[in-house]
Amino acid sequence: MIKKEELIRGINEAFKNIKLEEGIGLWEAQGHDDRLTAKECKKLRAKDETNDWTKISLIDLYVCNSSITFFDAKGMLFHMPKYLLVSLDVYKEEEKKLIEKGMIEEFYKPDITDHLIAITKHLSDENDNQNKKFYEEYFSLFNHKQLMCLVKFIEYRMNEVRDYYKSDKAKEFGLLSNAVLYDKYFIQLYEASICLKQKLKINN
Repeated sequence: MIKKEELIRGINEAFKNIKLEEGIGLWEAQGHDDRLTAKECKKLRAKDETNDWTKISLIDLYVCNSSITFFDAKGMLFHMPKYLLVSLDVYKEEEKKLIEKGMIEEFYKPDITDHLIAITKHLSDENDNQNKKFYEEYFSLFNHKQLMCLVKFIEYRMNEVRDYYKSDKAKEFGLLSNAVLYDKYFIQLYEASICLKQKLKINN
């Protein structure tokens, strides 16, 4: 079972020195979401971090919470580690302070887990060739280590659900530990992990 600290360290190492280059950034993607013109999107791009994903503003992530849907392959690769670390509460204290100051709203926190579930669902659908081809592009630039980070992240989330079903709180509701196998969210995570492992040709 992977520990959070180990997962965080692996993400930082796997995505070290990744650049956005000419890929679509947060604000540019937001422009696409808002159906702005190419000229307007280019103007927004000037606000984007392109060289160091660790410097991507949390405020920008929250404000541009729908941008992930409009990334290209380079945009997805560049922003993914930040999304993963935010989801793992690496920036929890900073987020808390920003919320207290009214600079961000917790409701708008981007949820990379749900996005990974949705993307892998399309990739696994043999009858959805049009969307499958589109979503395959998202991971086309990820190397083995980077894809492994996604697998381990999903498995970490699965372990969180397992831990809940083993907890005293679950017992108070009369839930058995093996009830996790029927939990909808757990099943979605499991299917996402299988999809990513197939992409990596991992059999266990």
